[in-house]
Amino acid sequence: MLGWSQDELAKAANVARQTVADFERGARIPIANNLTSMRQTLERAGIEFLSGNGIRLKGHS
Repeated sequence: MLGWSQDELAKAANVARQTVADFERGARIPIANNLTSMRQTLERAGIEFLSGNGIRLKGHS
């Protein structure tokens, strides 16, 4: 949706790339502060988290 690499998200969220990679493939759930940092980074970039299991770009329905 944003076209970011794992490295780009990790750098923007100030987490390890391995944290992003493990989360993407379902190997583990990041600790709370890393998960919050990734979510806030994505929200600042325009991602809206929907109730349930969904996301969209802000301003799109």
